Amino acid sequence: MLATLSGRKKPKPSAVFKQTIVFTMVTMAIVFAMIIIIRIFFVQFTIRTYSDLYASELNIADTKKGKGPETQDTLNLLYQIMQDSNVIRRSLISNKIVILDGVLISDPYGLIKEKFRIPYLPYLYEYQGLYYLFIGVPIFETSFLIIGNPSLEITALLKSFNKITTFILISGFFLSLIVSYFLAKNTLKPVLKISDQISKIDIDNINQRIPEQKSKEFDIFANKLNSMLNRIQQAFELQNQFVSDVSHELRTPLTSINGYVKMLKRWGKSDPKVMEESLESIESSSEYLRDLVEKLLLLTKTDYQIEKEVVSVSQVIDDILDFFKLPLQEFTVQIKGEDFKVNTSKEYLSIILKVLMENAIKYSTDNKKIDIEFNPFQKKLSIKDYGIGIDKENLKNIFERFYKVDSSRSQKGHGLGLSIAKKLADALNIKITVESEINKGTKFTLHFQ
Repeated sequence: MLATLSGRKKPKPSAVFKQTIVFTMVTMAIVFAMIIIIRIFFVQFTIRTYSDLYASELNIADTKKGKGPETQDTLNLLYQIMQDSNVIRRSLISNKIVILDGVLISDPYGLIKEKFRIPYLPYLYEYQGLYYLFIGVPIFETSFLIIGNPSLEITALLKSFNKITTFILISGFFLSLIVSYFLAKNTLKPVLKISDQISKIDIDNINQRIPEQKSKEFDIFANKLNSMLNRIQQAFELQNQFVSDVSHELRTPLTSINGYVKMLKRWGKSDPKVMEESLESIESSSEYLRDLVEKLLLLTKTDYQIEKEVVSVSQVIDDILDFFKLPLQEFTVQIKGEDFKVNTSKEYLSIILKVLMENAIKYSTDNKKIDIEFNPFQKKLSIKDYGIGIDKENLKNIFERFYKVDSSRSQKGHGLGLSIAKKLADALNIKITVESEINKGTKFTLHFQ
C-alpha cells in the first residue's frame, strides 16, 4: 500500500529467476523420485537376501505327523521344538524374537507391544535406531514360526544409504541450481536480444527489423514481430499522408473563405456584385468543409450500429437516380437485368451507391453514358461509365483515403468517397471489385453475400 501511495511500482520477478526455479524443482523432483525407487528396490533386495540367510541358518526340519497337528496345542508344539537343541540354540538362546502361530514365545528386546503388527513377511521394522528383520518358517507342516532379529548389517547399510542420498540431494540441489540458471539464461537469451533490438526501433529508424533467429520457435516469434512492425510502419506512413492530405484539403477552402472575407471588408459594403460573389464563394467553401468533416467522421467511426432489413436493390437504385436527377439529364442511363432483394442496411447501401454514381458522373466528360446491370443469380450489381478510366498503376490505390487519380487535384472532391464506400461495404459484407481502362471507362461491381 505504501508503494502504491508513493507511486512506486512493485518490482517484477526476473523471468530467468523463475525459469531457474522451475528447472531446479523439476530436476530435484526427478532425482528424488529416482532415489525413492532405488531405495525401495534396495531395501527389498536386502531383506530378501538376509531373510534367505537367516532361514538357512535356522535349518528347521519338518517332523512327521504324530497324533495330528490339529490336536496339538501350543505347549505341545513348544515341547517338540525344545527337543531340537539346534533350534533352541539358534533361536531362543540367540536372543531372537520368536512367535509361534501368533503366540509370543520370546521377546528379549521388549519390542512386541499390544498394537504391534507384522503385515507381511519378510518384514523390516525400525525401533530405536535399529532395524529388526522378521522372517517366517513353516514347521510341523501346518504350523508357522516367525523369528525376528536386530540386523546390524541392514542397519549399517540403510544408514549409509540415507547419508549418501542426503549428500546427493543437498549437493545436487546446489549443482542443479547453478546449471538451471545457466540453462534458463541461455534459453531466454534470444528473447533478451530481441527485446534489446526492439527498444532501439523508434520513429527515426522504424524501417529496422529483427534479424533471423537460429531456433525455429524464436524465428517464428521474430517474424511475427517484424510483421507487426511492418503494419505499424504502414500505419505511421498512412497517418503522415492522412495529416498531409487533411491539411491540404482544409487549407484551400479556409484560404478562400479568408480571402473573400477580406474582400467583403474592403469593397463588399459598397459593391453588391463583390458581395454576392464573396457570399457564394464562402457558402461553397463552407459546404465543402461541412461535407469533408462529415466524411472524416464517418471514416473514423469504428462501431457501426447496423440495422439490416430485406431491401429491393432496384428500389435503392431508383432513389439514387432521383437524387442525381439534375446532373443525369445530360446522361443516357441504361438498366439491364432483373431486380433482386438482399438483407442489408438500406442507408449504408445508398451511401455506397451514391459514391459510385457520383464518380461515374464526375469522370464522364465526353461519352455521357452509364450502364446499371442487375444479376439476380449471382447477386451482383454493376455500375459502368464510359469516362476517362483509371490506369492499372493507380487502380490498386483508389480505395485509400484522400487518394486522387488526378494528382493536380483539378477535380472537385476530397478523395474520400471510395474509402467510405469500401469501409461501409466491408461492414455489410459486400465485396467491391473494379475494372477500368484508360479512355474506355470504369466498372464497379457490388457482390452481395
